[in-house]
Amino acid sequence: MKYLNSVVIKLWLTIILIVTTVLIILSIALVSFFNAYFISETGNNLYQNATKIEQVLMSRHNQQDSLDYAKELIENPAGLIIIKSKAALTKPFDDPLKQMMVDQVRTNKDYKKVFEQEQHVTKTINVQYQGELHRYILLGFPSQAFNTNGAIILYQDINSISDTIQYICLIILIVTLLLIILTTIFAFFLSTRITKPLLLLKDSAFKVARGEQTGRLDTQSRDEIGELTVAFNKMEQDIRRNISSIKAERNVRDKLIDAMADGVLSYNLDIEAQLKNPMADRFLALIDDEAKAVLTERFNAVTTLEQTETYSVTAHHHHFVIIISPVKTNQKIGAVALIRDMTEEYQNDEMKKRFIANVSHELRTPIQMLQGYTEALLDGIGETKEERDEFLYIILDESKRLNRMVNELLNVARYDAGSNEMLLEDVQVKSLFDKVATNFNQRLSDNGVQLTVEVDDELHWRMDYDKMIQVLTNLIDNAIRYTHAGDKVMLQAAGDDVLEMIVMDTGVGIAASHLPHIFDRFYKVDAARTRGNHGTGLGLFIVQAIVQSHGGTITVASEAGQGTKFMISIPKH
Repeated sequence: MKYLNSVVIKLWLTIILIVTTVLIILSIALVSFFNAYFISETGNNLYQNATKIEQVLMSRHNQQDSLDYAKELIENPAGLIIIKSKAALTKPFDDPLKQMMVDQVRTNKDYKKVFEQEQHVTKTINVQYQGELHRYILLGFPSQAFNTNGAIILYQDINSISDTIQYICLIILIVTLLLIILTTIFAFFLSTRITKPLLLLKDSAFKVARGEQTGRLDTQSRDEIGELTVAFNKMEQDIRRNISSIKAERNVRDKLIDAMADGVLSYNLDIEAQLKNPMADRFLALIDDEAKAVLTERFNAVTTLEQTETYSVTAHHHHFVIIISPVKTNQKIGAVALIRDMTEEYQNDEMKKRFIANVSHELRTPIQMLQGYTEALLDGIGETKEERDEFLYIILDESKRLNRMVNELLNVARYDAGSNEMLLEDVQVKSLFDKVATNFNQRLSDNGVQLTVEVDDELHWRMDYDKMIQVLTNLIDNAIRYTHAGDKVMLQAAGDDVLEMIVMDTGVGIAASHLPHIFDRFYKVDAARTRGNHGTGLGLFIVQAIVQSHGGTITVASEAGQGTKFMISIPKH
């Protein structure tokens, strides 16, 4: 069946069918023509012979001699019967063949015309003779040679004509077979010439459908197939150009969607593949099956009502806002969800709330102490100079504490505004470390903590001296607050192309859950794990901002109960 679908086979079968049909019709027509021609010629010959016999009978006085001469003249191959009168038809004949012929004349009504109207009648008859079927042409010719109405009956076997027709049919069959063979060769040659470019077009069309490069098809003909090839080449170029344009647009779209901070997720859109970017994958990985079922229900509701819907999802300490909007494509309603991770905003809001509460609490304590000790001084509670000085020292400490908190808030505001200027200068790192260590001598002694400094005396680096003092001060202050008596704090530095500074302690460490947020603004580790006053949660944020202003990075490694290690890397300027 596969071969029957081939254009070559179909063309061959069509041509063969046409040729065969024409030859069959022509053969039938020729055979019929030859058969009719031979029968007609035989009938004419019999009629001419009958005329001659009539002339012989009429020209001679001795009828018996005339009859003998006529028999010698006509019989073999034709047969002759002389009927002197109509009554003689009933006489029996010794020759059975002549008897059958006479019976045909006597019983056939058409032969009455011979005796009654003196008209000759010619018929083709079939008789069974000697066990075989024979066809004869039987002629009844009226004769005037006798006083009564007589007739000359001539008959001739035409089986020889059938043999001739069969021979002609055999010749026609042989010629037909030769013509079919020649036609087959011609048909395959013609169909190959026609179908070869069509097959090339078919293969190229399938390649285009698969998205493969086909190249230009060559054509040398100027017929319809050549024009089809030219049109196909033009179509292939247009399709290739359109595919390239679509791929470029899709690539830009995919890059934009992948680069989006928000997640994009499509639903039931009539497109090649559903839209989904990495943020959407992250969201789907975080939510559970129940949340996914709710998401599907929301999608179905949006596609049904064709109205935008917004709702929020919380999963694994992440907060998402999902905005689902209907999209109509090709008479089909789908939906696209915009997934926005609001975790940072939520945490910032929470930290701001905590910060306001903490700052309010931190400000209230020193303000109350300032107010209380000031009122005590005004009320004259301190009778001696030592008591009044003690009150004044407390007022001074609380004022410094207030000033420190205000300065931190101002520093954060400056870094957010991008107005923090750097004053880079060549700094001896050892002198920087010694300065910081000197500032903490009293606290280290009071808390029983040992500080060690490891740095090369010749190590110099370009940096902002005052701001780096602020960085190290903040880190060492945190280290002291997160250590117990007998713990150690280490300050190390080394540098070649990059200055590496390390502030490390053997204190209580930081839990793993806090490490990702340790440099966030307003973020504070559990105050119960510290000793002494705890800050506002802005110190490490300011430290990171100062280090980044130097073009460097700061990282932290810690484990609860094993201490903490801050690593600062600053490149050369």
